[in-house]
Amino acid sequence: MNKKNKQDKSMVKRYPLKKHIRNIAWLTAGSIISAVAYLMFVAPNNLLPGGVFGVAAILNHFLTDIPVGVLLVVLNIPLLIWGWKKLKLRFALYTIYVIVFQSMLLVVLIPYIPVYTENVLLACVFGGLFGGLGGGFVVRWHGSSGGLDIVGIIIKEKYDLSIGTIALVGNILIVFCAAMVFGFEPAMYTVVELYVVTVVFNRVIEGMNRKRNIMIVSSKGVEIADRLIKEVGRGVTIMKGEGGYTHTPKDVLFCVVNRFELSPLKEIIRDVDPNAFVCINETYEVMGLFSKNVRAENAFMQKALAENTVKAKK
Repeated sequence: MNKKNKQDKSMVKRYPLKKHIRNIAWLTAGSIISAVAYLMFVAPNNLLPGGVFGVAAILNHFLTDIPVGVLLVVLNIPLLIWGWKKLKLRFALYTIYVIVFQSMLLVVLIPYIPVYTENVLLACVFGGLFGGLGGGFVVRWHGSSGGLDIVGIIIKEKYDLSIGTIALVGNILIVFCAAMVFGFEPAMYTVVELYVVTVVFNRVIEGMNRKRNIMIVSSKGVEIADRLIKEVGRGVTIMKGEGGYTHTPKDVLFCVVNRFELSPLKEIIRDVDPNAFVCINETYEVMGLFSKNVRAENAFMQKALAENTVKAKK
């Protein structure tokens, strides 16, 4: 046993049991959602599955005696070995659980899942929605459903690329090859479904409740910070800066707000210092002492409702 495997095993031992239970619960939920999406929307409409599913479907077209499920497991074995060597032992074990569990669901749930075949385009949208949601749950909680997920996670760690984007590129190549066998119309519908999967998958991975981080450069930073704390209810970090051209001292403020708090924040800045330099960026996830500001959110919603009521009366 090499040094890396020993380290991985020691990390698994130190990992709290309740976190394992939490992760497995999310992996189970994601696997169920993905299986239902496939059985209800993808398979009944003859859409071409992406990833290893697509490769297995192509091979099954020529090797009809071998079930798709068996081909799926066989194709995942080398990727699992690669993932085992490149990533944590916990990831490999979780992935094995997801692959086995999903394979069972795809057989057991067939008699119980209704199929939707009324509109292929709607099937693409909802199949992609639920497929991306289930796949996102699995990857966000330290596992994968095998196939291109493993490739995407490894490449992301090395090149910092989006997992969903990597999977989308690989899936399009696989679907193009499958189109030569099954036809181009199903392939074109599948590209739509895969795009929806990618968008939803990335949103789940990056976080559903995005925030905005704001940097404010002003000569009236203390006054702006005081009003933000009192009226918006968010903490503000004040740093000292200097204008690069004028060499005059400036206050540099940094804070993070939710979407409801962005409008009153901008009103405060315009009121205190209309010449302040403001930079607003989207933040995918916040850790630490960022609690939900229910008071400010409710106040903003009440103010917006009152303004809309006045406008409607006019």
